[in-house]
Amino acid sequence: MFRAMARSGGHVTLIFTINDEPTDLDDQGSTGAGFCLQQGAEATVTIIENVDNKSLEISVTDSDGENVPVDCLELYTVLIEELERSSNFTTDNKKITLSVKLELPRSQGFGMSAAGLLSAAKALIAASNIDDESLAYLVTHRTERIQSSGLGDVLALSAGGIELRFEPGSPCTKGKAVGFTANIPMILVWSNNEERHTRLYIDNPNWKERISSAGRTSIKRLRDGEWGLSRWNDLLTESLIFAEESGLLGEDSRYELFRNVESILDMCDFGGDYVPRLCMLGTSVAILPKSLDNLHVENIQKIISELDKRQLENKLVSI
Repeated sequence: MFRAMARSGGHVTLIFTINDEPTDLDDQGSTGAGFCLQQGAEATVTIIENVDNKSLEISVTDSDGENVPVDCLELYTVLIEELERSSNFTTDNKKITLSVKLELPRSQGFGMSAAGLLSAAKALIAASNIDDESLAYLVTHRTERIQSSGLGDVLALSAGGIELRFEPGSPCTKGKAVGFTANIPMILVWSNNEERHTRLYIDNPNWKERISSAGRTSIKRLRDGEWGLSRWNDLLTESLIFAEESGLLGEDSRYELFRNVESILDMCDFGGDYVPRLCMLGTSVAILPKSLDNLHVENIQKIISELDKRQLENKLVSI
């Protein structure tokens, strides 16, 4: 019997484009910018070899401890199929048990499909004694594109930290991204009553054109200069411009949540220190510091207390 565990953090996109025209899945994806999270998903894999009848058991637990709907398991079935196509991995004569625990809500822009798939791929590869570091990223990116569950999360996770994706595609092929590290606590806020699946936007021609046009403009400006700590304020500025020009901030549920969080920051007298930014593509925002200097944890706790009073779902996370 072989057993392995693996983790992957989640990812929040603040700005993006939709680049799905190439026929090769490895060339599809997005340019964009955002940040990778420590919180994400953990996968455990057990493989028993030389069984008479092969079997595959998959279970995925949501952030609230409940099992995800059965139709959400298809992602992981496709992942295993892609793993078989792309390597010497096989399910023949094996009993495979895959268990994934998600640490943040799905369909809220926190990159849970990518985190779950990537942690699963890493665990499957480790349990199979396959020596190929890049394989997990390759099959996860392909699965995301087959299922229209994501565009650039996998490329972003390969860069880590606060990332800028300047060439779309798989990190194993044409995709290019850079990232810089920073110890930044932040608060994710979301509406449980509003879930948005990525494919509703990236597969819609009207949304695709508007999002990509706004994204290209912002990324062009962000690419001008070295990507590092000094660009944090530029990212905050461009992410607000993108949210407005793409039309995503104009949707009623997102706008209501955004303004609600803004009012809390103003009430706490933290409007000059923290700002909300939309997490793409959920009904969610990240409360981010305007400056990376002199971060005060006690202020964050005051904000969380006010969010709780208004019964807004939230979680303290870090890059």
